Order: sequence, then structure tokens, then C-alpha cells
Amino acid sequence: MPWIETNLIYDVAQGVGRGAGGDDFRPGSIPLKLKVPENLTQQAYRLIRDDIITGKLDGREHLTESSFAERFGISKSPIREALNRLESEGLIKIIPRRGAFVSHFSISDVEEIYELREVLEALVARDAVLDSKTLARMRDAVRLASLALRENDKRSYIRHDAAFHAVLAHASSNKRLRKILENMQNQLLILRSQTFELTSHKSIKQHAGILDALEKGRRNAAVRLMVQHIRTVRQRFVKHLATQTRRANPAEPAS
Repeated sequence: MPWIETNLIYDVAQGVGRGAGGDDFRPGSIPLKLKVPENLTQQAYRLIRDDIITGKLDGREHLTESSFAERFGISKSPIREALNRLESEGLIKIIPRRGAFVSHFSISDVEEIYELREVLEALVARDAVLDSKTLARMRDAVRLASLALRENDKRSYIRHDAAFHAVLAHASSNKRLRKILENMQNQLLILRSQTFELTSHKSIKQHAGILDALEKGRRNAAVRLMVQHIRTVRQRFVKHLATQTRRANPAEPAS
């Protein structure tokens, strides 16, 4: 099966950030008038998802059909369909009589997601069937993520960071393991946006180390480095969230 087109886990490597007619979409640029001959629902879906992935939309913002319809210059019907698709993929939650909101993850959620990633991606690093094309794609992901980081291009960095893990996961010999990781990708897209400032520079180096170990056939080292990489992201992210929580809910002053 094709390595890109089969699933959202691979779509992130090249589909995110495309606007009407395939042009690059710059978050915040207006107006965004979509071309009628193209599938309006698909265009709206991609543009809204891009805003979610890059952090332009967060859990505090109320997502309404009216605001998106006005912004894109289209009717509410394709917006409604796009929002329903985003909900089915776990990127947003539609609450009856309240509206739609970007999915929110608590510290406990983050701990669970990254603990699961640590175990699953360690297994991938151990058993992945690696050929020259797979390694080349991983090498490209590291190179392009590094370039995006130098240019402070958050959206492109997230795409290539996700692609590194996606390509490796797709090489796993365990089809059930591949499916589990694919199903986690939407949650991870949101979390990657929040960890960009915290771990991006270190993650590039860690990806390069993992790739080097895999290219040299040092599977035990690759497993160890993968666990260290995911654990580093988790620890920094949890610490950051805990700090944010304390700031938002300061303790009552002592009497």
C-alpha cells in the first residue's frame, strides 16, 4: 500500500497546510475564499485542521459554523460536514447546545498517551522492517524538520516531525501495532503543536540519533533512544502543563 495516501498518519506528511487549489495556507491570512469547483467540505476540513494543528485554535475558542462560513465565503453546510469529520477524528468535541471546541487533554491524558507511545514505538524500533526507501524517507524527515526549525516554520516542522514517526511505524511488521499508532495520530497532532517550543531543538537531535542507530543495525540502541526521546517530551510537557495549571489556579494566600 502507498506510504502516504493510505491514512491520516501519512497525510500529515504532505497534506496539512494546503489551501484552496493546493496553495500553501498561511494561518491568519484573510480573506480565504474557497474555489467552488473543488470539494468545499474537504477544503474547509483541511483549513480548520491546519489551524488546530498549529495551535491557532485552542480549547478555549468556540468554533461556530457561522464564523467559518463567513471567513471562507461559503455556506454552513460544508462547514458542518467538516466539523463532524474533525469530531470523528478526535480533533474537536461537539457539545450539544454549546457548540464545538478543540479537544483538550489534561495532565493525566498526556501521561497516558505518552506512556503508551513509549511502549509502542519502542516495539516499532525493535521490529520494523527497514529498506533503503524507508530509511531515506526518515532521513528526509529529519532534514526537512531541521530546515523548518531554522526558519521557525511551526506547521512544516510538525508535519516532518510526525512523518519521521509515521514512516517508521508503517515499517512495523505488526499490523495491529501499526493500526493502534495510526489511531493515535490525531491526538498527537494537537500535542505536537503544544510541545514545539519545549522540545523541538532536542527532538531533531534525538531523531537523528535514532535513525543513525537503525541504519547501523543497532536495534537495542534504537529502542533505548526512542524511549528516551518520548520520555523527554513527556516530562517537559507535563512540567509545562503543571506550571500553567498553577498559574491559572494560584493557591489561596495563607491567612
